[in-house]
Amino acid sequence: MRLNELKKNDDFIKREVKYGERKITLYYLKSICDEEKITDTIISPFYEIFKMDTFVDYIQSFEEWAIIDKEKVAIDKIFGGNVVISLEDKIYAVKMDKFESRSISESSEESVLQGPKDSLSEKISTSLNIIRNRYRKDTLIVKNHKLGQNSKTNLIVLYDNTLCDHENLLYLNNKLKNIEVDLLQSAGQLQKFLMDRKWCPFPLFLTTERPDRVVTNLSQGKIVFLIEGSSWALIGPARFYDFFKSMDDPVELPIVGKFFILIRYIAVIITLFFPALYVAVISYTPEILKIQFALLIAGSRISVPFPSYAEIIFMMIMAEFLSEASIRLPRTISSSATTVGGLILGQAASEAGLIGDVMIVVIATVALSIFVIPINSMHQAIRVLRYPFIILGSLFGAIGVLIGAFALLTYLCNLRSLGKPYMQLLTNKTL
Repeated sequence: MRLNELKKNDDFIKREVKYGERKITLYYLKSICDEEKITDTIISPFYEIFKMDTFVDYIQSFEEWAIIDKEKVAIDKIFGGNVVISLEDKIYAVKMDKFESRSISESSEESVLQGPKDSLSEKISTSLNIIRNRYRKDTLIVKNHKLGQNSKTNLIVLYDNTLCDHENLLYLNNKLKNIEVDLLQSAGQLQKFLMDRKWCPFPLFLTTERPDRVVTNLSQGKIVFLIEGSSWALIGPARFYDFFKSMDDPVELPIVGKFFILIRYIAVIITLFFPALYVAVISYTPEILKIQFALLIAGSRISVPFPSYAEIIFMMIMAEFLSEASIRLPRTISSSATTVGGLILGQAASEAGLIGDVMIVVIATVALSIFVIPINSMHQAIRVLRYPFIILGSLFGAIGVLIGAFALLTYLCNLRSLGKPYMQLLTNKTL
């Protein structure tokens, strides 16, 4: 075998171990293999076991081992974290990988007031350990897959065999077989390959880093995907209302939990339709407002040289800039920079007569309501959809907004997640 050609890699190790007339040759990458473990579990036993047949039996006692018969297979094994062992006339591969990851930490993106604080890990075995310790049913099935021609990323599919819809599993297996990708590194990438509609703005799968959300969805018969190197799990099939539930809701008293869910839906309606209706009413039908309120808005816009739709789009884009800055800047300065920037921008624009005072209230209301959505992927989708509604409101007034809302509802009713209706309201189990 031409494994010596891998010497062009500085982290490639070829190590010959001799004891008397016996000899083995080890091939591995020190960057992804645990050298201490190799010494303790392979090299030291080689000196202690005097018969080669006994040593072969010892190699075959490892949990993950294989006999290699092709050069390409050997190279793939080496890059997969295996040690290739050449002895006598046979070649074996033993898993000795080392995966550096952070320790289990608190969930940073999905905060809760009550409940567990830990999050999933980038190491897939650690994440599986956390889930297994919380979901101890013997019906929990674990299936391994590899995706990515270059990355060969480990993917684990989890589901409860007694609760999961097997039509979903059949649909999923067909999807996974047809995925052709060079690199797979995150749950978001996998979601795009599993979606039927390429340009769909709505997330058709839940993404979460919380083990309790994973376990809850497993108990509802859903399928969970864990990806090596990503601390985020992908869950499907998802439904629209799944994105508006927090893990605090089951902990709260029933009436309190339902109230908070209602608040989130109201917030979505406000952030999606309020700017468009403001433009529609100001531009076409201001007479539907009380005379005092209409005069207040008109007075605040006396010095504004732009139409209402340009005014609100300008301010919303500025708000998007501030939101992106708060994400991209270092945490030590992001909060202060965006707060100061927002205050200065709003006050300066108002004093310069570029925007009305009422507009600042509208933008502040919209900016606050969008952050009520607990799942970030739905939060991003709603942010994008606000602008088409503003355009409809500026062109056709309130009628345009209503037509857009009807078209959006129709579109949502036609969406499918793993073949299941996205807007299905009645299920056997609810959170």
